[in-house]
Amino acid sequence: MAKSAKQGIIIDAALEVFRERGYADARMADIAERAGVSYGLVYHYFGSKEVLFEIIVESWWNELYAMMEREVASGAPTRDKLVGIIEFFLDTYGQKPNLMSIFVSEVCRSSVYHTEEGLAQFMKFFGLCEKIMIQGQESGFLSRDIPPHHLTYIFYGAIETFISVMVLGKVPLTRRRQERAMNAILQVFTDGARAR
Repeated sequence: MAKSAKQGIIIDAALEVFRERGYADARMADIAERAGVSYGLVYHYFGSKEVLFEIIVESWWNELYAMMEREVASGAPTRDKLVGIIEFFLDTYGQKPNLMSIFVSEVCRSSVYHTEEGLAQFMKFFGLCEKIMIQGQESGFLSRDIPPHHLTYIFYGAIETFISVMVLGKVPLTRRRQERAMNAILQVFTDGARAR
């Protein structure tokens, strides 16, 4: 088996173990056992639990930033950009529930991750989201009465709340549930923030 394939198996196993046990209680031995590889191989590829976790989290942030940068740069209407952001979070939950669980429990809600570097990751995301809110205000879609950073916090807060409820409740994401969540977030956000 190729090195990258083995690393992928280890990362998938780590996602499962981190979700089940939490980062603090997960052990490299548990990850190796779940992956069906030797303890030494996990250390060989990743060096430590901390490094493995950071690789997983960094991959999440990079995917999120890439999506946000595409939305900022696109000439699509603001509503479509907001849909794209919501879909990213919901699709990630649907396709990679272990990754989304780690984001909710170990990144958003963990004081361990709230270091200066960790907060910088959130601030980069918020900065990109704020650009979309400014574009929405400039186009007349969103009210200029609300500061764009407040719109960002409200919009992200709605998404994160929906995702958190699903993660913490271990709720499967059906197509109907995804559509209802999408429509609820958009309706409340745009009706409350739309320019009059």
